[in-house]
Amino acid sequence: MDQKKKTIKGEINAVDFFCGIGGFSIAVRGTNVRIVAAIDQSHVALDVYRLNFPNHVIYQWNLETVKAEKIAKLGASMWWLSPPCQPYTVRGRGRDVNDPRARSLLRILEIVDQMEPALRPVYFALENVEGFASSRMHEVLLDVFNRRGYRYCEYLLCPTHLGIPMRRPRYYFVASQKELNSLNLEHYTNKKPLINFINGSPSSYEDSLILGKDIIERFGKGFHVVSPLDPDAYVTCFTGGYGKSLMHSGSYLKCPHGIRRFSPDEIARLMGFPPDFRFPEGMTTRVKWRLLGNSLSIDAVRKVLETFPAIQWDEVY
Repeated sequence: MDQKKKTIKGEINAVDFFCGIGGFSIAVRGTNVRIVAAIDQSHVALDVYRLNFPNHVIYQWNLETVKAEKIAKLGASMWWLSPPCQPYTVRGRGRDVNDPRARSLLRILEIVDQMEPALRPVYFALENVEGFASSRMHEVLLDVFNRRGYRYCEYLLCPTHLGIPMRRPRYYFVASQKELNSLNLEHYTNKKPLINFINGSPSSYEDSLILGKDIIERFGKGFHVVSPLDPDAYVTCFTGGYGKSLMHSGSYLKCPHGIRRFSPDEIARLMGFPPDFRFPEGMTTRVKWRLLGNSLSIDAVRKVLETFPAIQWDEVY
C-alpha cells in the first residue's frame, strides 16, 4: 500500500512524527508530499506501519530527548505531529504540560524555537483532542509560532462535518512560513450511511464480537447502540480502550443475534483507511482496536491539509 512513485512537481519532504500506524502517511497519498521519515516509539505501531509502507524510512526514537541535529538531518520542510492526547483529556486527568507524556511535544516545540531560521520547518501541522485548545500546551505552541513569525490557522473539525457517520472531534493546528488558504467548512458533503462501513450485509457478524447477555443486562443502558439500517445513525469516538473498557470507548452495533462490537476493519473504514490497509498476521483484535483508537481520521486530515497551497492533489487516493 506504499505511496505511488509518480513524481509530482514541487515535491514537499515531510516527517511523520508520532506516526502510529500511518494515518498521516495515508492521508498524503496522491499528493506531492513525500514522507522522508516516520517516527514513533511503539514497536507494535511501527510493525503495522512497516507492513503498509515497506519503502519508507522508519525510526523508533524517543522524542523526549531527540537532538535537534538528528531532526535537521532529515531534510524535511513539513512536520506533521499527532502527539499523545492523554495529557489534555478528562479521563487522562488533564495534567497538561506536567504530564510525562507531554515531554515529547515540548521537546519538538523547543527544537522549532531554537533552530536556525533556515532549518525550521516551512510547514507544520498538529492534531489532538478538543481539550488541547484550552490547554497550557496550546499556549506554549502559539507562543513559539507567534515569536518565530509563522502564519497559522486553527480548526475544530469532526468527521461528521465531512459526511462520515462518526463523531471524533479534533483540534488541528496548521502553520506556515508562507501564505495559507482559508478553509470553508460550512459546505459539508452529504452524509454517508453507516451501512456503507459495515462488513457485508446488515445480518453479517462475528461470534467473537457479540456481547454476552450478562454484560448487556448489567451495562447495556449506558451503551451507545446503533442500527446499520438507520440512515441517521452515527458512531461515537472509538478510543484505544475499545474492547477493554465497556463504557465510553465507542459504539455498539445491533445485529440479528444481539449486540456486538464493531470489527477493526469497520472502524478502519470509518476512519478513512483504504481497503488495502493491513495489520500483521496474528495480531489480536484488541491490539488492532487500540492502535486504531490512537490513530486519526484520514478524511479530516486531508481536509485540513487543504490549508497549505503548496500541496498539490492528484486523483489517486
